[in-house]
Amino acid sequence: MMENCALNGFYSPAQRTRFLQAVGHRFSVRTYSGEADPAKLSALYYAAERVALPGVRLVIEKCEEHKLYKKLPGVPAVSGTGQYAAVIADMSHPYARYHAGISGEAFVLEAVSLELGTCWIGSFKKSGVHIELKKNEAVLAIIPFGTYDSDMTPRKRKKLTDICSQDPAQWPLWAYNAAECVRNAPSAVNLQPWHMSYAGRTLMLEKKGLGTRLDMGIALLHMSLGVGEKEHIIRWEEGKNVASLLAEDRIL
Repeated sequence: MMENCALNGFYSPAQRTRFLQAVGHRFSVRTYSGEADPAKLSALYYAAERVALPGVRLVIEKCEEHKLYKKLPGVPAVSGTGQYAAVIADMSHPYARYHAGISGEAFVLEAVSLELGTCWIGSFKKSGVHIELKKNEAVLAIIPFGTYDSDMTPRKRKKLTDICSQDPAQWPLWAYNAAECVRNAPSAVNLQPWHMSYAGRTLMLEKKGLGTRLDMGIALLHMSLGVGEKEHIIRWEEGKNVASLLAEDRIL
């Protein structure tokens, strides 16, 4: 039997409901109109402490934009906010990168629920991050956040049939909803590097192409949220099969 995932039961029903409601409103924002006000910033400090899985820390900091963000060809520079959260993982933990993806995305959805924009940044100037790291820790990503122009539009997503082995319209509703939630998950350069299959009350999440463990952690949180209130248990798998989600009427 594969090892159970720490995501099982980690977030409260209220958190899960809030995250799920935010999924449809989340998209990557690189141009901001301002920083979070003190009340929202305080709420994010509180959230950062509550959403981090074992082996992960989320630290909110502030830095001048030019000292933190790299200029990448064809990619708009991050501008308009110096506020960000650093996603820090203890690399000695066996699921460090997966947990970082789950925890960071939970923070993103908390920010979205506060009507703030966010963006996952994996390529940044490490010299601009002035956070004292503990033994075995590394900053895997940073997440800028702030207010933004409401007329921005989300990026296109792959069709649901492109990321599923079978026609998800033939799956149980909970599995279809979970797959749809994964379809809306963010990933590095919008690769959407995941694939799902369903059999025997089990939804399998598989890594495709150049996907990273951070990407797959993000997708796994979305898959769990999409199940809604239906009881389920997640287990880690091996190789390209990242994790399996088994839904039951009752789990003993």
